[in-house]
Amino acid sequence: MRKIVAGILKEFWLLKRDVHALLVLFVMPAAFILIMSLAMRDAFSEHSAVHIKAIMVDEENSTASREMIAQFAHIEGFEWSVNPQSSELSHTMMERDVLISVVVKKGFEKTLLSNGDVAKCVTVLVDPKATPMVRMLFESAIAGSVAKISMINQMSALNPWMTSEEKGTALRDRQWFEEQFFQGEKRGSLQPTSVQQSVPAWLIFSMFFIIIPISHTFVNERRLGTLARLAVMNVSITSLLVSKFIPYFLINQIQFFLMLMVGIYLVPILGGDALIVGDVWGGLIVVSIVLSFATITYALAIASIVRTTDQAVSIGGLLNIIFAALGGIMIPLFVMPDFMQNLAIISPMSWALKAFLALFLHQVSIGELIFPLGGLMIFGTVCLSFATYRLHKELKEAQ
Repeated sequence: MRKIVAGILKEFWLLKRDVHALLVLFVMPAAFILIMSLAMRDAFSEHSAVHIKAIMVDEENSTASREMIAQFAHIEGFEWSVNPQSSELSHTMMERDVLISVVVKKGFEKTLLSNGDVAKCVTVLVDPKATPMVRMLFESAIAGSVAKISMINQMSALNPWMTSEEKGTALRDRQWFEEQFFQGEKRGSLQPTSVQQSVPAWLIFSMFFIIIPISHTFVNERRLGTLARLAVMNVSITSLLVSKFIPYFLINQIQFFLMLMVGIYLVPILGGDALIVGDVWGGLIVVSIVLSFATITYALAIASIVRTTDQAVSIGGLLNIIFAALGGIMIPLFVMPDFMQNLAIISPMSWALKAFLALFLHQVSIGELIFPLGGLMIFGTVCLSFATYRLHKELKEAQ
């Protein structure tokens, strides 16, 4: 027991001399959480404060075209401006950085009244920079507005006594269904936010970078002959691994707690959404413990094969970036194509992120996290076995 305590104190002493590596573990995730939570707030929010710029032009200025323009103004997600004419519209779009414009041409009302093809009287100009998703949303909204105007026109033909108030009521958008988000077996109004994606994502990313201080201590121990002296003193592999595991486990838990506090308190102060934890603190702690086991054993496995800090940073950093890119850390999984979402299974970061999001969004029980947590445990066990084998071989050679 005294050997383990002495080993733990030694690790803390080495960590005290490597303050920069510790700062990376706390400053990096906090910065990423703040930046990404604020940058993606509107992309994840139902009530977005920033909209896609769009221009509408009414060349006819008739009752039907004005109703059409009024319908455009109610399309959510777009910041509308009115242009008096369509001449040099493309130049105006470039100057104002407008992605999409719609022009209601002359003859629109006449074509509408004769049940003609009104599509010939409505033109949509699209900037090549507009993504396919933006184009699809805009064109669907425009098609819906044209269909409403056509429907009201047909209703007016059948009912000549239809008042303008009745027309306005018919044109007004209705809510055709009630939208709810599932929470395990229950139903509730909990909605995913950017901070619920960013906090666990960058927390996981930073916990995997525990490889930097761990590998640094290994390199120093080899350079100073510490491992050779431990071998001569017959220090067991178990004592050596436990003495290394405990300090970094504590660091991981401090990371976990502080990053949650950043999401709960600091992000909303800067204008983002607050992280809502709810009644899942117990589940979050369990996920954090399992994740710590996986990250520390992974770091021990890498540290057992490298000989310099540069090698550790290069190998560990490269693997971490690959895991993050595949695992939904840098880009949310739900925006990836299906084959990339299936490929994410090879990233241990994706298993941890899946567990965190299941707790934040669906309030699941620990029993429902058996697959992601089981995957992390298997990954950690394999890494631990490899690290044990390498260290046993190294200590034996030192003897």
